[in-house]
Amino acid sequence: MKTVNAMGKACPVPVILTRKALRDNDNVTTLVSEKIATENIEKMANQLGYKSTIKQLGAHKYSIVVKKQSSSHPNVERNEVMMTSADNSQDDQQRIENATVNTIRLSEGYIVVLDSDEIGHGDSILGKQLAKSFISSLTEQDVLPEYILMFNSGVKLAVKDTDTVEDLLALEKMGVHVLECGICVNYFELKGQLGVGSITNMFRITELMRTSQRVVKP
Repeated sequence: MKTVNAMGKACPVPVILTRKALRDNDNVTTLVSEKIATENIEKMANQLGYKSTIKQLGAHKYSIVVKKQSSSHPNVERNEVMMTSADNSQDDQQRIENATVNTIRLSEGYIVVLDSDEIGHGDSILGKQLAKSFISSLTEQDVLPEYILMFNSGVKLAVKDTDTVEDLLALEKMGVHVLECGICVNYFELKGQLGVGSITNMFRITELMRTSQRVVKP
């Protein structure tokens, strides 16, 4: 059994760490500081068809055990890819599995729009934390966006050494196209400071949003 120490971690980090651990383990125990974190992990487990058990270990310490079930059927969006072979080597099988996962994760063609370096209205610090959590959560989605479009102050999320650029780089490596508005980059004097993605223009951004099946804006 794999144990994940997520003590002191704010959501959605415990959920993300648990989900990552479940890729290579059938049973995962996650330790957290808040009850709400166990509830969020429990919801994730239910969506995947897994069994979970929550225990309170102390005043500010909880554990949740997530177990895969042999008959479970994950409740996620996917296009099935039928790839069979009578005599596949282990390496061939791994390539097939990787190709299947990539096809599933990039098959829906939706777009994410980030037009601010904050999410919501109210407290600026909280808004920036929510933006970081949203981008981090994107890396663990079963279906990834085809494009992430960044304009206005949203381009600040792609600046080198920010706490969001690493997750954006991870998404780019998984095949997501990250595009930043050139006018916005110039306005905020960020030319040469971007750590991910490529420059585009508002015509291209408008075209992509108009022709996309779905546009997601947090």
